[in-house]
Amino acid sequence: MLNFSKPKSIIGLDVSSGSLKLVEVKSEGKSYILKAFARTPLPRGAILNDSIVDTKTFNFCLKQALDKPQFGRFDTHYINVSLPESKSFLRVIQIPKMSDAEAEAAVPYEAESFIPMPVEQVYLDWQKINEAGDKQNILIIATPREYVDKYLEALDTGGLTASALEAESQSLCRSLIAWNSTETSLIVDIDANRSNLVMVESGGLQFSSTVPIAGGAFTDGLSRSLGVSSVKGEEIKKKVGLSNTTEYPNVKIALMPVLNNLTAEIKNVLKFHSERSERPVEKVILAGGGAKLKGLPEAMQAEFGQEGNIKVEIGDPWKNIESLKSSALSGIESSSWATAIGLALRNIENK
Repeated sequence: MLNFSKPKSIIGLDVSSGSLKLVEVKSEGKSYILKAFARTPLPRGAILNDSIVDTKTFNFCLKQALDKPQFGRFDTHYINVSLPESKSFLRVIQIPKMSDAEAEAAVPYEAESFIPMPVEQVYLDWQKINEAGDKQNILIIATPREYVDKYLEALDTGGLTASALEAESQSLCRSLIAWNSTETSLIVDIDANRSNLVMVESGGLQFSSTVPIAGGAFTDGLSRSLGVSSVKGEEIKKKVGLSNTTEYPNVKIALMPVLNNLTAEIKNVLKFHSERSERPVEKVILAGGGAKLKGLPEAMQAEFGQEGNIKVEIGDPWKNIESLKSSALSGIESSSWATAIGLALRNIENK
């Protein structure tokens, strides 16, 4: 949604309450290179409720990331930006078969019944997913105009040109789902403060949901159980994960209540999907910083293997770019960059 231009090289910008992640991918002939990536922390209070409230601090941190990347060098001022799920509304609606020109007029009228605010107060985008008899399924995406306009103003102040803005779930789908996929998958993107649950059928978004159970909840639960600071709890969590050691014999017990809450939310989404689709979920794809928790895929596999033999795996955000020349950002570490990578890949066509 919100396409403004289509330059050859784009920076993907993923904004969370605690950090900025930037990735630039550039095409060179039939191959692609990872030009640069950067991550910089955001001071507490710069982002509140997914909105930029301190533009000066935001732009200072953004400039730091652009000027001092952890790898490579950024060489464009064009940027694709993700819109948080809390500020985006996605839903699949059904309308009669009609031409695209007719749909341009019909979709906003139909969408008004589903969007939780007046259609004139949102930016509305849509795309045709498939046809079913004399009907066609349409994915609608809406974001408040006021929110987007403030976001664009902040980027403009920072000297950047927005090429496109899109919902986080779209970026995740682009990087983590194979372009020719026929599977039904649930993406579980575990951030520090929330987890995004994104349902995908045959490469097409169906719906998304956000739950306040994420990496920070694991850290808080561990810190309280062991009686240590949040800094120490984060250190132990990264070192031990969902296991026990001689030094820390009760870590798994401390983390299991949070994991159980997260899996319960995932099961609710799976149930919601099963009530509306005949296609069972075949795969749960883990992404985000929380996906790096040691033992998490195995623990979830034990849980969801009973739900119709669902396979649980760590997502690979480079799976659609086989000719990428650089491995500077690869392996499990790259899963936490899935949104930024998906944004950077937005203008690259499947060859």
